[in-house]
Amino acid sequence: IRQIIDKKPLLTPQVIKLTKWISHYYLCSWEKTLNYVIPKTRKAWLSKFDIMDIPPLRPQLPEDDKFSDHKIIFSESAKTVEEKKVSRIKLKNIENIIDSKKFQTILLRENDFSSRMKIYLRCIRKTLKEGRQAIVLAPTESHLSEMAGLLEKEFKDNMVVFDEKIDQKAKYQKWIKIRNSQVNIALGMRSSIFVPFDRLGLIIVEREHSSLYKEERSPRYHAREVAIKRAELENIPIFLSSETPSIESCWNVQENNFLETELNTGGERENLLKKTIIDMTQEKSKRKIISYELQQAISRSLKNKRQVVLFLNKRGFSSFMICSQCGHIPKCPGCNTSLSYHLDIQKRAQLICHNCGKRAKVTGVCAKCGSKEIRPLGMGTQNLGSESKKMFTRAEIRRLDRDSLIKDDDYRQILEEFNRGSTDILIGTQMVLKGVDFSNVDLIGIISADTLLNLPDYRSGEKTFQLLSAVISSFREISFPKEVIVQTFNPKDHCIVALREENYNYFYQKEIELRKELDYPPFTHIIKIVILGEEREVVKHKAEYLISYLEALRKDKESAEFKLLGAVDMVLWKSRNDFKVQFLVKVKDLERFNQAFKEKYDKMLSNHFDQKNRLTIDVDPVKML
Repeated sequence: IRQIIDKKPLLTPQVIKLTKWISHYYLCSWEKTLNYVIPKTRKAWLSKFDIMDIPPLRPQLPEDDKFSDHKIIFSESAKTVEEKKVSRIKLKNIENIIDSKKFQTILLRENDFSSRMKIYLRCIRKTLKEGRQAIVLAPTESHLSEMAGLLEKEFKDNMVVFDEKIDQKAKYQKWIKIRNSQVNIALGMRSSIFVPFDRLGLIIVEREHSSLYKEERSPRYHAREVAIKRAELENIPIFLSSETPSIESCWNVQENNFLETELNTGGERENLLKKTIIDMTQEKSKRKIISYELQQAISRSLKNKRQVVLFLNKRGFSSFMICSQCGHIPKCPGCNTSLSYHLDIQKRAQLICHNCGKRAKVTGVCAKCGSKEIRPLGMGTQNLGSESKKMFTRAEIRRLDRDSLIKDDDYRQILEEFNRGSTDILIGTQMVLKGVDFSNVDLIGIISADTLLNLPDYRSGEKTFQLLSAVISSFREISFPKEVIVQTFNPKDHCIVALREENYNYFYQKEIELRKELDYPPFTHIIKIVILGEEREVVKHKAEYLISYLEALRKDKESAEFKLLGAVDMVLWKSRNDFKVQFLVKVKDLERFNQAFKEKYDKMLSNHFDQKNRLTIDVDPVKML
């Protein structure tokens, strides 16, 4: 023995099992997974031996650890989306779940954050009373800070917080406190799911729908799914909470894989919020960014000495075509996502599907109504700022997006000016949701819901509904009359209808029917495969090799059936300094596909990619581009 690195193993047996599951499910090496999980100050031991000499992962996984049996992820066998009798529990029975000391996933649907926190506190108290420990996950630094402030009032000396700015030394020290049972609560963002509690009794995932729970670097895991798997391995309950749950979580409730709570904690509140949907096809001037009705509403707010927020989640120029006469948007017939507007090398316009590569000509005539009023939807925050200044010459107008932030202090300064009332109109992207004081705001204008709804992503409807619902929810807390105006060329889109009615169940039912029709998750799994390299021809050659490999895998009897999108109409994109090729694999039996892929990958692909020509594999991606 040369050296004793730690008297007590830094990882618990269950966390080690979890890292093996991640390696297999997300198609990454166990070495990379361990390197990600373990604080850097204790990674040196990995270099003491070749981790790839460890026997293959598959034989080490017990039969009951097959992730195909992990029903929480997706329901593979579902054939219909008819309503089933959903398993629900009442609020008063939540503590009984803690008492049961067994694996259960509970979806907590409650709009009011303070009500959710009361439930968390009850569950944590019960867990600690039984001598067990709790992990609480938050998606962002602001949510983390808010929750830490409330939890520390009661548990300050019995908890650790892993914030975004924590360095590796401090992280390691907190891990040691956890490993030595000096604290019993860990609060943090996605990587906190790996903390080495050995008497874990409860996991809470706040705002489970957030895309920020997905790690975009290897091992590219989703913290919600990993949290569910850890709860299964530890045989403990896990609470997922959200005002607007992910489609996958609601589907699991429908399939009786999850329980759902029945909450009525908020009571009836006076509805002081007016929601107005503007049909932009009815505007006399089709080229205007701000509708006549929104212009009038802004004028009223300024006259009443109130502030206005104009929200447009697009910094530059949009990349899809829209008919301003009828609202039609050209879509890929196979993927049902908007076709992106591009200019080729000869500056000729064409439409391309970012998912499967299909191309279409730009005819200049709407395929639905025959109008010649079809054009790229080209508005960004810069254009919106210019038009606003022309309309409201006396108003103080500021932009808040990444392009407007030149100096490090600009973000704080713009927010402070608005919050103290020096700015009349604030124009911004999603950044305006963080840190803006709405106490003097009586109008929010959503300039173009279409730029969100028509991203080339099958989740665009879900993301739009969740984002705009969050805007409305933040705004609703103010106790005086206020209005949200949403501009769109498609007012009958199910997302817009559900937003106007604040009816999540309607949105979910329409969305799940569409997902089933097009064979999207939760009815299948999607794997995004990307090749990046500096030389166009090399990238093209490696992409062709990869396609031939996947075609051979498709014929392999040991592999699962799958669809390969983007191979026939291969598109090479320029991405910063690299050329990029992207494929999508659509598969139902992910366990079988992954097993065959891993067994063949080392033999056929490992020598074809390196730091210069990179291959990335993303299982269940949240970003399609």
